[in-house]
Amino acid sequence: MQKGRVVSLKSFGVVEFLRNNSFLLIILCFLSLGIILGIFIFDDFEILKSYPTEYITDYIASREDTAFGKILLVSMLDSLSILFLLFLLGASLFGVITVPCAVMIKGFFQGGITAFLYSQYGLKGIAFNAIIYIPSTIIFIIVMLIASRESIRFSLKISSLTLNKTLPFNLANDFKDYSIKYVIFSVATFVSAFIDALVSVGFIKSFSLI
Repeated sequence: MQKGRVVSLKSFGVVEFLRNNSFLLIILCFLSLGIILGIFIFDDFEILKSYPTEYITDYIASREDTAFGKILLVSMLDSLSILFLLFLLGASLFGVITVPCAVMIKGFFQGGITAFLYSQYGLKGIAFNAIIYIPSTIIFIIVMLIASRESIRFSLKISSLTLNKTLPFNLANDFKDYSIKYVIFSVATFVSAFIDALVSVGFIKSFSLI
């Protein structure tokens, strides 16, 4: 009689994957929580109710009848401003806490904008979200998640250096590597901005949301 084989998570490398990507998964959970909260409770904040309308109006106005290069530049600057914030947070002692919170806030606004498009414009809003807004946003979010992981890692190194006085080490090389990674992340946002400009020039005239 052949004995049944016990299925182990280790045999599939699941445990190792979770261990190697724990920070990334934690950040993804914060992003997901922010999106869910944004979808369901964004309208409960009176001070934020006008934000989606103003954001979508500005978003379309900055891309409608606008040259490809200008849209590319605007999109790049928007993405780089978020990356710069994450870079600064990661270079601080409290980045371990502030970086996930910043990601959750980003997710909160993303969820609120998505809910606004769906509730206000129905099928047209869904189409706008799927064709115009989501493609470039997803690419940037992937870059943002990886950048956030590196920010948390570097912040932990700062925390170790600050809190553990018996283990001094030089952060110069680590900061150099950290900065180089953010240069790469900044270059990667070009892909997101390029797609944003491409779909905006090609399709945004088809949506009369404003």
